[in-house]
Amino acid sequence: MSTFDYSITSCAFQRRLGACLLTMLLGTCASAISFAGEGGGPDDGRYCEFTPAPDTGGRAPGLVIGAEVLLPEGTRPGYGVHIRFNGSIGAIGEFDSMRADFPNAAVLDCRGSAVLSPGFVNAHEHPAYSWAFPDANLNPGYTHRDEWRLGTDGRVPLPIPPRIDFDSGDPKSTAILLAMELRHLLGGATAIAGSGGVPGVIRSINRHKRRGDPALYDAEADMATFPFSFRVVEDLREECAGGPAYRFPSLAGGNLAFMAFVPHVGEGRRTSCAARAEVTRYLKRVLRRDRRYSLIHGVATDREDYALMREFDVTLVWSPRSNLALYGETIDLEDALELDVRIALSTDWSPSGSFNMREEAKCARLVAGDAGMVLPGEALWHMSTGNGAYALGLEDRFGAIRPGLWADLILLRHAGGDPYDAVMTATDEDILATWVDGRAILLSESLGMSPGGRECVTLEGVAPKVCGVLGTFGLSAESFAGHIKDVVPVNDTRRQAPCKIQR
Repeated sequence: MSTFDYSITSCAFQRRLGACLLTMLLGTCASAISFAGEGGGPDDGRYCEFTPAPDTGGRAPGLVIGAEVLLPEGTRPGYGVHIRFNGSIGAIGEFDSMRADFPNAAVLDCRGSAVLSPGFVNAHEHPAYSWAFPDANLNPGYTHRDEWRLGTDGRVPLPIPPRIDFDSGDPKSTAILLAMELRHLLGGATAIAGSGGVPGVIRSINRHKRRGDPALYDAEADMATFPFSFRVVEDLREECAGGPAYRFPSLAGGNLAFMAFVPHVGEGRRTSCAARAEVTRYLKRVLRRDRRYSLIHGVATDREDYALMREFDVTLVWSPRSNLALYGETIDLEDALELDVRIALSTDWSPSGSFNMREEAKCARLVAGDAGMVLPGEALWHMSTGNGAYALGLEDRFGAIRPGLWADLILLRHAGGDPYDAVMTATDEDILATWVDGRAILLSESLGMSPGGRECVTLEGVAPKVCGVLGTFGLSAESFAGHIKDVVPVNDTRRQAPCKIQR
């Protein structure tokens, strides 16, 4: 393996273990929370006051961030969060208490100017394909996904974009995957569940199946795209015509009780016999209570299904934009919320879904509004953070600000009003910092600080600087821009699929 490959893999393994302990030996990962630069304060036009850590003789005292902090139990103005040197959250409490408890830590005081939230957990993506624009033939007239995938029943199939996997020797494919991950980071996500991506940038979650997967995926969840078969409509054709029930083989990946099972189920209209049959079969399976179960899409679910999902703790992973763009309908949101189903937002993929999580939240609000409901910012925030982590069975690792969890955090400008709405509606101009494993990936110039030993670069059309990413993969801002000219841009959502309710 080349030196370049070794450095990339090592950093990914360190992050997967929640630490960057080989930093000084490898020279490829900067200290998770070390910063160089002069202090700055609100009186000089900056939103935060940064105080570098004093010389501690080689010890790593961490970083204390002061802001309005969004905790699972509610919002806490004037709180402090301590990030440890190993990239985990060390402590949470009143800001002055945190400063007293960690007197040698660096301090970023943004109280009164910013809100600190866990990063979003995108519980369902297809990263290897999520670089492509929607096809011109995309339309909401499909009844089941087999129709647009395979042209079943004479329908016009949609082209599946070529899969792009990480190859350290191919700068173009690397840049395309980096653009996908940066797009999601700018949209608030710090974790993505699905196949593909690059190691060491956004947190990636998928089942470890191949030798290189532990270096790419920080944690595991069993993300099954075809849990029943590759052609469900054909398999169920006789059954749906009144014939004998079809017997599928055992569910793909369905016996790995040590990780959450997160399959695509019921991806089609409620009038689709095949989609309804998938839901019925899957919910019979969850009666075993032998592992964490979630359900992706579930367009064909109904009120009775929601009651069972709540009883058996099945999270509904919801991608409203993709549902509407392909099928013209989505879940019965009113019934699902009334029956207290846990819902996690997700983007699906760029050919039919939202380009980032905040765009998905906008679509969810449109769906709610059409049903005469209001989805408050706090509800969307839970759908985008802790609920996503729970869907993946990984709520003990990320998705909340809690001691011991990975420091996957977003710091956003916020000087008043609803802090949850501020997080859910922020633009890139509002981003002060984004940390993954305590490493600053996005950083606003207004903070007057920079990660020690890691280059921060400016990308065209992106407000915060991107730190410690491009150079790691041998890319400059110029070469990166040249490689991604024909793919979904990092910070422009105008060409994403429409979010329209069909009548």
